Amino acid sequence: MSIFASMNTLMKDPESAASNPALAPRLLIGAALCVAVYAAAAGFFQGGSSVALAVLKMPLILFGSVLLCIPSLYILTTLSGATYTPREFGAAVAGFCAIAGLILLALMPVSWLFSVSTLSLGFVVWLHILVWMTALVFARRLLIRTASTARGAVGFWLVLLFLVSLQMTTYFRPVLWRSPGAPLIELEKRSFFAQVEAVADWKPPAPAPLPRRGITNAQK
Repeated sequence: MSIFASMNTLMKDPESAASNPALAPRLLIGAALCVAVYAAAAGFFQGGSSVALAVLKMPLILFGSVLLCIPSLYILTTLSGATYTPREFGAAVAGFCAIAGLILLALMPVSWLFSVSTLSLGFVVWLHILVWMTALVFARRLLIRTASTARGAVGFWLVLLFLVSLQMTTYFRPVLWRSPGAPLIELEKRSFFAQVEAVADWKPPAPAPLPRRGITNAQK
């Protein structure tokens, strides 16, 4: 089964697809492709090399956040009564990532429109946060289906994942706008709350002045 067919199966029968370990690799690849497309659209806020920067960093941020939070998901849901095997757990996580990726892909045109039509970094950042929250809400339903006895644990874990993803974004900054000559990753330690304040105070650089044309003798 191809990646496209696997993602299509997930949309039509998510519980069956997420309980099939054989589909997990293709679902993860599909999720990565969806996130990369969304990241490219987000990178058009600055354009140019920032498109490649976003495509490189956003999948790393999202999948890195999930990877950091996988142990807590397994332990919390198991303590809450979930009975899946390690392979079934891996399939559920792959399905979760794929559903989140599909939601990002679905909202990609909206992200692209605001990326190319506004100079407000703060607005665009909150737009991406809202889109990410929407993706988590839809992906949550899949985890609930695979661990019906652990609704509370899944809800707590999603809050944890959301906070981790915000801090990961801060750690790997800049993502949407990189000043000329700035490093690919700023090494200064900063919390996400401090980063929100910095984004709120951000102003786009002034456009370069147009060269003044001298007046020739013929024009005098």
